[in-house]
Amino acid sequence: MLRRLSPLLVASALVLAGCATGVPAPSTTSSPIPAAQPSETPTPTPTPAGAISLGVEGMTFTDGGEPQSFSFDDPEPLLAFVEQLTGEPRVGEDFEDMWGHGEVWGTAYTWKEISVKVWKDGPASVAILAATVGGIPVRTTSGIAVGSTRDDVLTMGGWDEWDADGDGQADYLGVDGQEVEGVESLSRPGEPGREFILAGLNGDVVTELQSPSNDFSDI
Repeated sequence: MLRRLSPLLVASALVLAGCATGVPAPSTTSSPIPAAQPSETPTPTPTPAGAISLGVEGMTFTDGGEPQSFSFDDPEPLLAFVEQLTGEPRVGEDFEDMWGHGEVWGTAYTWKEISVKVWKDGPASVAILAATVGGIPVRTTSGIAVGSTRDDVLTMGGWDEWDADGDGQADYLGVDGQEVEGVESLSRPGEPGREFILAGLNGDVVTELQSPSNDFSDI
């Protein structure tokens, strides 16, 4: 499990009163001098133990040491990493084709903050459903997270990808795009296809990050 180090509390020293010189002898009824009270030191706000960067090829965890990378092409280490983050074992459930033909496409593993789909041909894809996973902040390579705004995504080079409800405003934006050689975009005919991270919005707020996504396949 990932751990954070708690800050140490530092106690202040007691101040001792010195004795005066060159004065008459004290009376037998002198009053005791109260000891000074130790001052309270505020506890710093704990900082996150690390950070996760979400890309189109995988996830990278950084915690002050050597970064750990988890490729979507190798699902097993990725699943083990998510189990470690969440403290919960994986529970898989088959998912079928989107047309309702009953063909099993792979296995989905769902936690509260993240889901991982492992496709039959091997690669995995993830959906980030919260700003943190297991208390660790998750950001795209350009800094977009669940909770970012539409303007944040557009400022980082994002673009409108899909208007799901047909109201004239995109409900899904693409960000962190990478061109893929040898394929053509279905949404931008004549232009190269690209892989990217898909940001799902509720209104103007990002509620989900899906990776990898692309504009050259028909699923």
